[in-house]
Amino acid sequence: MSRVDDVLESALFGYSRVRSLNYTAQFLFFNALSTLLPGMGETRQKLDPALLKFLQGGLAKLLKNDAHQIRQGAFPMKVLAPERPFDHLLRFPKLFLDGVSIYRRRLSGKTTEFRASQKEFLDELPRYYRRNFHFQTDGYLSERSAELYEHQVEMLFGGAADAMRRLIIPELRRRFGTSDGKGLRFLEIAAGTGRATRFVHMAFPKAKIVATDLSDPYLKEAQKKLKKMNRIDFMQADGAQLPFQSEHFDAVYSIFLYHELPLEARQAIISESKRVLKKGGIFGLVDSLQTGDEKKLDGILEDFPNQFHEPYYRNYIAHPMERLMEGAGFSEVHSQTGFVSKVCSAIK
Repeated sequence: MSRVDDVLESALFGYSRVRSLNYTAQFLFFNALSTLLPGMGETRQKLDPALLKFLQGGLAKLLKNDAHQIRQGAFPMKVLAPERPFDHLLRFPKLFLDGVSIYRRRLSGKTTEFRASQKEFLDELPRYYRRNFHFQTDGYLSERSAELYEHQVEMLFGGAADAMRRLIIPELRRRFGTSDGKGLRFLEIAAGTGRATRFVHMAFPKAKIVATDLSDPYLKEAQKKLKKMNRIDFMQADGAQLPFQSEHFDAVYSIFLYHELPLEARQAIISESKRVLKKGGIFGLVDSLQTGDEKKLDGILEDFPNQFHEPYYRNYIAHPMERLMEGAGFSEVHSQTGFVSKVCSAIK
């Protein structure tokens, strides 16, 4: 690589650092405001300085790797394109008001609080899904929740969420090389608002992508955000009961799905993913770290469900995804960590 490439990679890393600082500052600002609410000061946890330094190092390493992947051609530079500043700023009042609702729900311990407009859909959804994950307003069942979700996640992870999502792309590159996706069919389970869908499409613009999710409002938000992208279909579907014929897709992947599932649902979705994959197809996921992946962070993983409503998280961190994949009959299981996430892939 040339000196110009080195400068470009450094510039991309610098941009991502500034973006990270922006989201971190927002998180700290809203966090400080929340301490003014009755009872919230008692719930704050302070990180050990050495652990905080370790996390900061992990974040920098993730962002450096993300810039390096752009330099190597795994995905284009446009994945870093920011949204319009006005849209970004306009969301702040909504984030604050929603944060007040989240903190109130957290203090009261309410985890199944839905408005009448959401309740009519609950019977159509798996029982594990009928809750306010992270204490968020409306769970995953409203346009308001879908509108704020990506911004909230970026604040929580200090601007690292997108870079963690993109960890799936080098795994796909390991299987498909420099392909632009022509002739390939990809299935994304739990696509949410389509953030990872966007990045995979940018990396493989000629692949046919089917983006599925249980949430109709989140899929509608994804359709709105990705309306200018071709070759993407959206379908409301349960990953444990996929409406596709066997051996139909070249790749099946999920981003931040499995930590929100009970064990039996994790196993069912892995099994269904294998069924709809072609022989030689790749199965991949990005999700939270699990116990032992980064031993210094095991304590944070244990505490996470105390701070956020994640009822299946402790079971998740105790059952390595690699073993579940091997148990389902996948081969060539590969995994590596990235900040507070891990990426796993395997071949059918």
